[in-house]
Amino acid sequence: MKNLYVLYILLSSIVFAQNQSIEKQLDSIFTASFNHNQPGVAAGLIKDGEIIYLKGFGSANRQTSALITPQTKFQLGELSKQFTTLAILLLEAQGKISLNEDIRKYIPELPKYKHVITIKHLLNHSSGLHDINRMSYMIDGSMTIDTQAKAIKLIASQKALSFKPGTQFSFHESVTESILMAEIVSKSSGEPFSDLVKSHIFEPLGMKNSLIRDDSNAILTNLAQPYQKEEGKDYKKLEVLSNVVGAINAYCSAEDLAAWYLNYFKPNGIIGKLIQQLDTPVRLDSGEKFNYYWGDMAIGREFTHPERGLPIFWNYGFQGAYGTNVFRYLNQDIVAFVLGNNNQYNGMTAQWLLNPCVEDTYTLPANIDFSTKNIKKLSAKKLKSFEGHYWYKKGYASEIFIKNDTLRSKWLFSPRDRYQTLVPLSDSTFQQYAEMEDTRLFDFKEDGNGMTLFFTYNESQPDIMERYEPVRPSEKDLQAYTGVYYNETYALLFSFRIEDGKLIASNLNHTDITFRPVKKDIFTSRSLFFNALEFFRDASNNIKGFTINTDGINNLEFRKVIEL
Repeated sequence: MKNLYVLYILLSSIVFAQNQSIEKQLDSIFTASFNHNQPGVAAGLIKDGEIIYLKGFGSANRQTSALITPQTKFQLGELSKQFTTLAILLLEAQGKISLNEDIRKYIPELPKYKHVITIKHLLNHSSGLHDINRMSYMIDGSMTIDTQAKAIKLIASQKALSFKPGTQFSFHESVTESILMAEIVSKSSGEPFSDLVKSHIFEPLGMKNSLIRDDSNAILTNLAQPYQKEEGKDYKKLEVLSNVVGAINAYCSAEDLAAWYLNYFKPNGIIGKLIQQLDTPVRLDSGEKFNYYWGDMAIGREFTHPERGLPIFWNYGFQGAYGTNVFRYLNQDIVAFVLGNNNQYNGMTAQWLLNPCVEDTYTLPANIDFSTKNIKKLSAKKLKSFEGHYWYKKGYASEIFIKNDTLRSKWLFSPRDRYQTLVPLSDSTFQQYAEMEDTRLFDFKEDGNGMTLFFTYNESQPDIMERYEPVRPSEKDLQAYTGVYYNETYALLFSFRIEDGKLIASNLNHTDITFRPVKKDIFTSRSLFFNALEFFRDASNNIKGFTINTDGINNLEFRKVIEL
């Protein structure tokens, strides 16, 4: 027994010494990057269920000279969704709701759609509802919706679903669905969403500096003021002016976030066990998982994928100059997170925390080593067979072409010298050449209908792109598309005109949107909502309107009401 005690003391001393070494290493990195006069970060590192690093760096408020500490509150942005999902799981466990219930039971102001949307569809973000952010931006040029009531009213304005619930995914819809889940939590529990999360989640977990802010005018103590710095100018204060909850507006300190993530190692009561369920993959009714560019998505709105060969979960939030990033390395039992008020993504900063603990365990290099690839030598004739223009129906077009005997790819709106180099791995599969870890594959397949390009990002479901012959309409041809178009559901007007030989759309809330023709009656733009637009005609071949089909808005129809 005495020998075991001596061994325990020895091992504890080694761990303590290692932690001290890591602390000094990280301190030097953070102090060199964030001084007391500029916005900064709060950083946390958990290893094997123990907090081994938790510190703040930089200014929380440049006016008061308050510094960032582990107790400073930050807006979590997209990370707010995990508390919303947890509240739904908690109410289900208490028998207060069923995931198979029609959401109209709790939100009767929603239209009675052709197909029922269940709470489970919201949880798996396969509802068929439009993305509220894109819709808000289309309507008034802003993604800021100031009240929950306005958010629900906007969602309820949708008269027809984009698709049958449970049959498709749309990543952007998760904002809409999280807002509705917060509403269901409030209606089914009989108390405000913010109160329930505080009393049933934050308080049981000891998260004393965490809250859901449903009143943007409420004064918060010990808050990190968000800042933006423009080149050549001083810092500018930014504010989050929305009272909408469910998708954003959770505030949390680094100390509290550490308490939250400790539950993945040592679950704290029923809440802790439910937190671990947030890793459950989202699925369609068929059981199919959602493989996005960033990995498989979970109901906690996080993504899992291999990071240099190591399995991880990753999550981020970015709202009003607040930037949060979290990495969980599963096999190494490590969690690293960074909360910032510096208008930065902060993903690289979070990696700084991890590197001392995982840099010797990665199985893949930081950048793809193309010298190890078995590169295929293809003839000029073979390469030429892949040339052409390719269209992804949700809103982007690419050109594949040969330059200096090598296949290249570029986005339709990019200049000719902004392209990616494609390296042949087989007779029909190419990999994008770049100094990065991510794998971007271009797989060409030809059948009786022509050439099709399957683009995959890491292990994502492919974007299926059909080759097309680009149309080059004359100014006379474009004249048929001019006019004023109206959407009755959202009372929206857009005017289309010709300028410098190009089709231009505008209204009072937007700067001019320039379109590029893709195929007959199909146009694309750089716009968030008009990037896939298809006109339709009547029996006399006259343009009668158009529909929008993109990720987040599908089958939204505008009718021509005025000819120009």
